[in-house]
Amino acid sequence: MIRTGRVVDSMDGRVEVCFNRPEACDHCSGCAGQKHKTLVTLKGDAPLGSTVDVEMPAKQVFKASVLAYVVPMLLLFLGLALGMAVFKNEGLAALTGLVCMGLSWAILRFTEKHLQKKRNWQPYIVAIHEEGE
Repeated sequence: MIRTGRVVDSMDGRVEVCFNRPEACDHCSGCAGQKHKTLVTLKGDAPLGSTVDVEMPAKQVFKASVLAYVVPMLLLFLGLALGMAVFKNEGLAALTGLVCMGLSWAILRFTEKHLQKKRNWQPYIVAIHEEGE
């Protein structure tokens, strides 16, 4: 997946790139509710104001989506089933489901910190276009 953005800041081998959000993202609040722009900090060097093409490998985008959406849902259902089996009470089962879904947040935080160290999970600059291009 390649997206094009504008470099808005450059510091110590890192650049901050501003992307216009695609229409498909309009109903998601994953970018802290920002309506039209998303800022991402990447390793690399590019002149301030230049346009860059940034790639995130398609396999990693799919895996990240599974981690972000499927894992919490599975843990929620697992917690609901476990809660019903143990407590035989719908209210406690719902609470158990929510606790398990909360546990998925901790798992995702740990996984995120681990994956940030891997090069193939990080978006990277594939092309730099100067202002005049």
